[in-house]
Amino acid sequence: MGTAALVLTVLAVGAPLGSVSGVFPVVIGFGGSSAPIAYVIATGILLAFAAGLATMSRFVPNPGAFYAYVTSGLGKHAGLGGAFLAIFAYWLIATATYAFFGSAANRLVVGFGGPDIAWYWWQILGWACVGFVGYRNIELSAKVLTVAMVLEVAIVVIFDFSIILRGGAEGLGFPAIESEIFSSGNIAIAVLFSVLCFIGFESTAIFREEAKNPEKTVPRAMYLSVLLVGIFYAISVGLMILAYGQSKAQEVAAQNPAGMFDEALGTYAGAIFRDICAVLLLNSVLASVITLTNMLSRYLYALGNDGVLPKALGQAHPKHRSPYRASLVVTAMIGLLGAPFMFISAEPMVFYANMVGVGMYALTVLMVLASVAVLVFFRRNPQSGTSVVKTTVAPAVSIISFAFVLYLATTNMDLISGLTGGLAVALVVVTYLVIAAGIAVAAIYRRARPEAFRRIGRQEL
Repeated sequence: MGTAALVLTVLAVGAPLGSVSGVFPVVIGFGGSSAPIAYVIATGILLAFAAGLATMSRFVPNPGAFYAYVTSGLGKHAGLGGAFLAIFAYWLIATATYAFFGSAANRLVVGFGGPDIAWYWWQILGWACVGFVGYRNIELSAKVLTVAMVLEVAIVVIFDFSIILRGGAEGLGFPAIESEIFSSGNIAIAVLFSVLCFIGFESTAIFREEAKNPEKTVPRAMYLSVLLVGIFYAISVGLMILAYGQSKAQEVAAQNPAGMFDEALGTYAGAIFRDICAVLLLNSVLASVITLTNMLSRYLYALGNDGVLPKALGQAHPKHRSPYRASLVVTAMIGLLGAPFMFISAEPMVFYANMVGVGMYALTVLMVLASVAVLVFFRRNPQSGTSVVKTTVAPAVSIISFAFVLYLATTNMDLISGLTGGLAVALVVVTYLVIAAGIAVAAIYRRARPEAFRRIGRQEL
């Protein structure tokens, strides 16, 4: 695989249309007309993060997951804590994305004259289909994902140019930067959600063995993925704000998050593109939930195969060769977490925003751990030929930046989660207790099950 193939793989996993339709309204809701700045900040932080990660991938035997980096830099106790946190984060994000799927399916069916039934029935249907796909090990073709991604990007580009050509609701002009969102901490929340659009960029390291000249192509693909996503989304979110006008965009994002993008697309580009978008959006979100549930299954499968979790989770299906038991457990986990919200959440996109926000908070904590791991790894294991900028300066910048975002997000957890008081505090506490649980399990295994302890992170003592 060359650089272009790696970048296209990352962009396909990122589900561009799902990001524009589902994440933009949340970022605008918190950032207002300053939403493009949130993407610029996120791009800068992730470029620094990518610099350390790409450099470390050359020296880590198993660069397939964040927790492998954490293990290499901070040890097996922290590594298992990172693995547990990754499972927790992706569990929340996957469950939230099913609500997005339910909303997208309902809008598609109603838009084409079908019955208007409750969103959660579509969520249940999607949950059952994805569970079947995971059990049977039916993988989405990379070519299919790439074609779908190209079509999704084309729709967004058409949207962008239609707004430029027609001038927006209040004329063209760079959206104003509102200074109060910096003092209120809303910019940190907007950045937190912006990072969701970059999910998958770190997966370029997984393809080292398949890449042509991986020493150059993997880092290049990682940087290009972050830059392309950041620039594309910063421009597009700015144009979405102009589509409604800077004075009204934030209000629309709060009142109609599910329809914000496709209604603007229909207004500026035409009804035919809105209909095409509805079909592609459902495909985009479906691909996203399949990817997220597969990631979760692979985490459980790997930990089960190593004996860290019950070994039954590490068994492959004799016929389909799928991690079927891990997949069934993941399907059950998502069903159990999502079921109560069918009865207490009337608006699926509000549920999506709240739960995915908590998941992104946990994932950001994991990225802080990974950044610290990069810094510590190169302090303990100096490597000739590596740049101090990539091994020290960049990780330090990402640690400080992510930590600042986490601080502001922690103090505003009520806005992120939709919960108040002790419940919001409990979510923060639970996130760090998940890490503590992994550390505690590793400590127990070190004494009682040294073989399992030795396999944490796929490293050798």
